[in-house]
Amino acid sequence: MIPNSFINFYGDQTRWFVGVVVDLQDPKKLGRAKVRVFGVYDEIADKDLPWAQIVVPITQGAHEGNGQYLGLLKGSQVFGMFLDGQNSQLPMVIGTIPKEGDANDKANANYPHNKVYQTERGHYKEYDDTEGKRRIREQHGKGQYYEMDEDGNIVIDTPHADIKIKAAKKVIIEASVAVSVSAPVVEVNGSEQIKLNS
Repeated sequence: MIPNSFINFYGDQTRWFVGVVVDLQDPKKLGRAKVRVFGVYDEIADKDLPWAQIVVPITQGAHEGNGQYLGLLKGSQVFGMFLDGQNSQLPMVIGTIPKEGDANDKANANYPHNKVYQTERGHYKEYDDTEGKRRIREQHGKGQYYEMDEDGNIVIDTPHADIKIKAAKKVIIEASVAVSVSAPVVEVNGSEQIKLNS
């Protein structure tokens, strides 16, 4: 039996919440977040909110500096519970609740088959399982990318400069061991120059 002094813990007096993430600059760098809990923390300044623990899936667990626990974004709507029940000072985030405006434009065209992960600075990964259009793409925020398409073709590209994207200057492949290229046909094109150094 749980002692009365601990009655607000262990889920006996569970209090659930929905809120929004307002701060991710955890001084302990544990992936915690400050959450404005709707109806509970409405009148508290952001700086005075408690740090909420984050439940991390077992596929992304963290231990002694290994693994991954960072994934929340500022502005994310979250769902959780208070570890101290009605006292409501120990919030724990269990998951996120997508809201209007959270859809990713890259995923919309082939929804729900295109899984997209995008960072705050615009880097992203796509895993598209759309029949006849299956592909994997990883792209830098400035536009450089590699992609494997439905037919198994692999493309590495550095796009031309435009108003939004500054083009890369070089694609560099470096190795400290032998590099072997084997194919029925090897084609090398250089619109300005081809240099071979040995």
